[in-house]
Amino acid sequence: MSAVTVSDALWRFTDPGNDSVSLIIETPAGTHVRRIPRAMPLPTDVEPGIGAEKAAHTAAATWGLPDFVFQSSLTRKGSGQRELGDRLLLSGKRGAVIQIKSRTVKPKGDEEERAWIQKVTKKAMSQAKGTVRMLRLQAADMVNGRGTTLSVAGHAYEWMAVSLLDHEHVPDETVPRFEPIGMPALTLTRRDWDFLFDQLRSTTAVLDY
Repeated sequence: MSAVTVSDALWRFTDPGNDSVSLIIETPAGTHVRRIPRAMPLPTDVEPGIGAEKAAHTAAATWGLPDFVFQSSLTRKGSGQRELGDRLLLSGKRGAVIQIKSRTVKPKGDEEERAWIQKVTKKAMSQAKGTVRMLRLQAADMVNGRGTTLSVAGHAYEWMAVSLLDHEHVPDETVPRFEPIGMPALTLTRRDWDFLFDQLRSTTAVLDY
């Protein structure tokens, strides 16, 4: 077993033999253990990248509420079009731009995988920054999980960016780095994304966390 200390009271244990991951939390009330299952399977009727977007949407809509999960939208930029996020979470005054990056080839060595994660994370953060900038310039109509259309104006929300990795074997001690983008930003695996929604059962709670 290997352990990565997250804080003085929380550890994440991985057993490479069976891909088991557990979260160990020491609290005044005792030790709490939460097993982190594998991410939900991707749909088989679409290519992996689109499947990862659908699976991330399903997790948020199932354990949160579909009302708060919005499909990507297109906006005009010059003579072309620009996609506004892969998914958006909107709850109250908070918004999150979700950029999903899927590893579609067989993983290579640890250094190659870290380099790939670094590259796509930088790209995801740049895309998220661009999405917020475009929404602040011009509101866009976006459709949530119930099929309701909402006009999303960038200045109405406090934004954060999430680079969501669809990657089965992230090397240990991988810490993607990127330049500040003017808003809180982080990278998660789909496994952690699913776990957060499963445990908190609230889009608002996930955004607060």
